[in-house]
Amino acid sequence: MMTRFCFVCTLGAAAIMLASGCSSEEREGFVAAGTVTHQGAPVPRGSILLSPDSSKGHRGPAISADIVAGAFDTSQAKQRLTEGAYRVRIDGFDGDAKPDQELPYGKQIFAEFTTSIKVTNENASSISIEVNR
Repeated sequence: MMTRFCFVCTLGAAAIMLASGCSSEEREGFVAAGTVTHQGAPVPRGSILLSPDSSKGHRGPAISADIVAGAFDTSQAKQRLTEGAYRVRIDGFDGDAKPDQELPYGKQIFAEFTTSIKVTNENASSISIEVNR
């Protein structure tokens, strides 16, 4: 009876590990990192969204990251980027949030900015975007 119980427990633990994606394998793709500037200065706070450009035949997950002091890094995202064309959406804020304000990053410093970029394994760690508004 005890052996059967141990077998069931071991089987259950293995099922939980498989369902949670527990694996020693490295995720495919790569991390993107870089800078975002507006009028030549780093964007104090904001967000960046990189979405595969399906009109150019690129598929995959969209990845987002916070912009802090003009820098972003997608290493905390659950997914990785793959090589190809991306649509980019950037929201920028002054970083001076007040407790009574609705926006946690402060006042918006430009309207939502969109652009397109091509991401490769070679340039993914040094993407530079200038918001030209």
